[in-house]
Amino acid sequence: MKRGTVVVAVVTLAGLGVLLSLPSGAFGSGDDLASDKRCGNGPLSRPRANCAPAPVPSTGNPYDDCVARINQLRWVCQCLRPLGRWKGGEACANKHAKYDSKRGIHAGFNGGICRPEGLAQNECPAWPSKSGVVEGCLQAMWDEGPGKRFSKHGHYVNMSNPSYERVACGFAKGADGKTWSVQNFR
Repeated sequence: MKRGTVVVAVVTLAGLGVLLSLPSGAFGSGDDLASDKRCGNGPLSRPRANCAPAPVPSTGNPYDDCVARINQLRWVCQCLRPLGRWKGGEACANKHAKYDSKRGIHAGFNGGICRPEGLAQNECPAWPSKSGVVEGCLQAMWDEGPGKRFSKHGHYVNMSNPSYERVACGFAKGADGKTWSVQNFR
């Protein structure tokens, strides 16, 4: 493992082991989760106010970057365990993003576009770039929370749900050249 990298092991309820490799400091000031004493023994009962960590440096792979940013927000802001990258769901997430980009609305989830869809979905419609989605849209969705009313806080609720284990990010370019992104949670 190269210096400056954090490896996070996640064991899913299905018993599958997933390793995430993230840049050092991705989760905050500590070099690894065990050394980050701010979280004690588990998730915070209330997320840190106005939590906006600097985005994780890009790996050049938008799928990895999307998952890393979601995990960074989950850990730094609320001490939630990281989600595994759900590679098996990415083709479906890409189809959802493409479907919605052609229609100009968030319409694909639970529309029978593809399987597996996941249990929840967030969408970033018509962003200037994939990096804009990772750096801007994911933060904007996180900033909706906390709160229980799904109509006001739904994106945050999906991103911070402690029962989800994986996330599949999907991307598509619309006819206008803008990027649409879907994140399916499972």
